[in-house]
Amino acid sequence: MRIMADEMKRWGGLLALALLAFLAAPALGDEAAVGEGGGGYLPLGDGWATSGTITITAPDDISSFPLIPGQDNTAEGTLKVNADAPWSVSVSDADGTTGGKMTNYTSGQYNTTVKLGAFMGVKATGTNSTGSTVTLPTGGMIARNTTSGTGGSDVDVPIIFNQTVSWTDKVSAPSSVYRIVITFTGSLA
Repeated sequence: MRIMADEMKRWGGLLALALLAFLAAPALGDEAAVGEGGGGYLPLGDGWATSGTITITAPDDISSFPLIPGQDNTAEGTLKVNADAPWSVSVSDADGTTGGKMTNYTSGQYNTTVKLGAFMGVKATGTNSTGSTVTLPTGGMIARNTTSGTGGSDVDVPIIFNQTVSWTDKVSAPSSVYRIVITFTGSLA
């Protein structure tokens, strides 16, 4: 009889664990087989998300960017940031067609066989600069402000675009230009 009591204690503990796992399973989220829809709630982050708003205005188009072979060519613009909380701004070239390199553009279409050899660099200057030049297409953070309210709002951030041109890069035809679209992304820190 004593053997049976010890056996019941051992199985009783395992049964309690199995029951607990069974009861907890629905709380973990919906399950679905491959190809079936599913849903559920999955909290992300640490629950301490910053609240606030951010509005950014990218620099104006640069229509006269002289590209001179044998040197680093630069053009400047101004990024405008309005935020009521700490913020950061990153740049990238999300267009797989250009892939971070200025590409020949004619009549609304890219000629992907004619690209400048060097990737474009982008850098913010001034108080809110990270101090780094990022290289497209991946890019990265170029500006940030860790203060909130008046210290982080209505800020003009000078931006420098840098494009190296080699003597081996092709000259664009009279009806063509080299073009790239850069994406500026603002985030609350």
